[in-house]
Amino acid sequence: MSQPTLPKNDPGKDSQNILVKERSEAAAGKRRTRPTLNLQALGIYIAAVVIFLIFGLLNPNFLTSGNLRDIAVSASVNAIIGLGITFVIITGGIDLSVGSIASFVGIATATLMVNAGTSPLFALFAGIALGLVCGAINGLLITKLKLPPFIATLGTMSIYQGFAYVVTDGKPVYNIPKDFVFMLNSYVGGIPVAVILVAVLAVLCWLLLRRTVFGQNVIATGGSEETAWLSGVRVDRVKIAVYALSGVLAGIGGLVIVARINAAQTDAGSPYLLTAIASAVIGGANLMGGEGRIAGTLVGALILGALTNGLVLLNVPSFYEQIVTGLVVVIAVALDQGSKGWPLFKKKSHPQKEVPQTEATA
Repeated sequence: MSQPTLPKNDPGKDSQNILVKERSEAAAGKRRTRPTLNLQALGIYIAAVVIFLIFGLLNPNFLTSGNLRDIAVSASVNAIIGLGITFVIITGGIDLSVGSIASFVGIATATLMVNAGTSPLFALFAGIALGLVCGAINGLLITKLKLPPFIATLGTMSIYQGFAYVVTDGKPVYNIPKDFVFMLNSYVGGIPVAVILVAVLAVLCWLLLRRTVFGQNVIATGGSEETAWLSGVRVDRVKIAVYALSGVLAGIGGLVIVARINAAQTDAGSPYLLTAIASAVIGGANLMGGEGRIAGTLVGALILGALTNGLVLLNVPSFYEQIVTGLVVVIAVALDQGSKGWPLFKKKSHPQKEVPQTEATA
């Protein structure tokens, strides 16, 4: 009579093993379809080329070397913050506090240099550390308190923005030291430092995402937290690290803003929230998680920068920029979902497969 108790425990383990195998096979199937994903990514580059050519035909000044340099510089902040957002979106989350972090870091760093008299280099690293702390707090709220990423970062967005106002009583900070401005707003061989910084950060982020175990864990977490956990991935640690990274890059973006305008505004980073997210989404980041491209985010930032610059050259009123940006995001997501057969509207069949297997073994 004791024999039946042994098979009862085995089917549960077997069913878990079957699920893991099925999902690993599905993941392997996705890996085999990389050429189609690359074709989808190619569409982003084609769209960027078309946009540049159209504006170039409408205004000959658009494709001049000086204007292209201006576009790259204007897109640098969106690109830097967008890199961090890309990691967050890949995990299936969202970070609405990046604009407030950029403002908070910028105003706090400027205050350290102007009012406290600290060296620009020390203030630079202090600002980056502050961004890391802010991002880590987001991760802790999401993993330890089990708050939805949208709610957690919506709350911290208001908190960090409030801190930015409290630091200087809502007043801007001027007289930024020239050494600090030189570090982030000068030229090396005719290339803006901000553009070089974006290139370096993009390479580091690409290596982190595609050539490290951490990057594999990030993608696995976004694909399926349950499967990642069963595979031994410490999902909570991955999420905390990802949000901390997003905070660091948002902080760096805030520092670049301060150097560009040679002043610190209490809400200077707020306008970059939606555009940074848009850069990642246009670049192919899937809001459902599990997919994102570093190079795509850079191209997305360039597309938005080109649209803004081109509309200005064509003397289009600035408020139309928001309409165009929104349309570009909607079209990019629609094309991405359409190329995948609109997976958001497909019913998952995994639960239906599991029940017959357990009943048969029982």
